[in-house]
Amino acid sequence: MNLLLVGALPPPIGGTTVLFKQLVQDIPQKCEVRLRVIDISRSKVGGVHDVIHAFRCLALLLWHLPWASVMSFQTSKRGAITFGPIIHIISRLLRRRWIFRGFGGDIHIWHQNSVSLQKQLFDRTVLKADALLFERKTAVEYFKDKCENPVHWYPNNRHSPDVPINLGRSIRGHRRFVFVGHVKPSKGVAEIIEASKILRSRDLSVDVYGPLQEGVTPFWFTDTAVKYCGPLASEDVIETLTRYDVLLLPTYFDGEGYPGIILEAYCAGIPVISTNWGGIPEIVTAETGILVQPRDAVGLANAMRTLIDSDHLLSILRNGVRSKAREFDSERWTQHFIDLCHQLATH
Repeated sequence: MNLLLVGALPPPIGGTTVLFKQLVQDIPQKCEVRLRVIDISRSKVGGVHDVIHAFRCLALLLWHLPWASVMSFQTSKRGAITFGPIIHIISRLLRRRWIFRGFGGDIHIWHQNSVSLQKQLFDRTVLKADALLFERKTAVEYFKDKCENPVHWYPNNRHSPDVPINLGRSIRGHRRFVFVGHVKPSKGVAEIIEASKILRSRDLSVDVYGPLQEGVTPFWFTDTAVKYCGPLASEDVIETLTRYDVLLLPTYFDGEGYPGIILEAYCAGIPVISTNWGGIPEIVTAETGILVQPRDAVGLANAMRTLIDSDHLLSILRNGVRSKAREFDSERWTQHFIDLCHQLATH
């Protein structure tokens, strides 16, 4: 089978680019697939650069699509709205089957609330793809009645770790908490700092990894129990997480789907304290972590206190995490994607 993938590779590092890169790297291990990739990442943005980029992507698509048995366009909501109609029109003109994979957690919310011409064009093109894959189960249920062709759940996923998972090495009464991600207000960084102040008398440590964004500076962490540790290479994330007891992700970031760092925490064997926000309640359950309300530092502190005080609950959550990690194993989902491509190519 000749498979053409169209999507954005890093840089920049982000949920969409990391996921697309992971699939691109996994597929060559499947001997029955011949793969070509069109990278739609932009090195420069704005003005003439956007025009040049658009023509470049169009030319590559017209060159490679006749070779392909199946093409898959994998992008965020913005990319789907901007390039999805063009992808569909060219695919139909060249009589090629194509799969749309939507990253992120809010594409169905946009569709539900929009009355724009963009939505009408999206309905008549992108939703006419031969198969559609969405990250959230709620998005799958929403679009099932609006699409003529199959709509599948295809979640964010991660490789099983090559490092020993966390088996609980912390001493009683002390917990090591960790945050990994873009260090910005909408990821709940201020709430983490405030919660650490509320728990100042407790024996705990909180380490924060990731690039500083949106006005956050190292001075935010001065005279707090929270230590800023700098950026972390993607290949070091899971091994680093195994050194900790609990992941903190009190996010209220718009468009939050299934955060990759939560799945990486599962791979590392550590439970999660996160927020009742976006797609997170679909993957963080009472068996794997604790959910608090967004922007609630007191609720976050109470959840942290619960896991500081209860070795028994922490042990139960660790067992749940190990089971949950298998549900999001990338080898399983890559094979599922290949099987779907084969079905379209042979029918």
